[in-house]
Amino acid sequence: MAQQLRQLIQLNTLPELEQHRAQRILRDINQHHRHKFAHFDESFVERLLNHPEVPELIRTSPLTQREWQVLGLIYSGYSNEQIAGELDVAATTIKTHIRNLYQKLGVAHRQDAVQHAQQLLKMMGYGV
Repeated sequence: MAQQLRQLIQLNTLPELEQHRAQRILRDINQHHRHKFAHFDESFVERLLNHPEVPELIRTSPLTQREWQVLGLIYSGYSNEQIAGELDVAATTIKTHIRNLYQKLGVAHRQDAVQHAQQLLKMMGYGV
């Protein structure tokens, strides 16, 4: 829904009142996403990899920094297109990153990756 709203707003074809409402709804959606936002930056990844309870799979087959970023954005509820926009790359590049991180994490579905990210965040002491 957020993606469709963004497209409508960018087209600038809505009447002024509807444009304003669409922007407000999009802001509300973004606020909700921020509630569940995970930024897997370099310092987080370093702390994670040094954590005594980190699964061996993560230590032996570490994700690239970009794959960590993608995982954080997947956890935050971003679509592939939104991730591509956030990282300023093509959607096909994001699909490649997702395929690689799924393989490294041993998961097959987006929801599995979200659950995996949740477990890692809980292990690191973040309330999720």
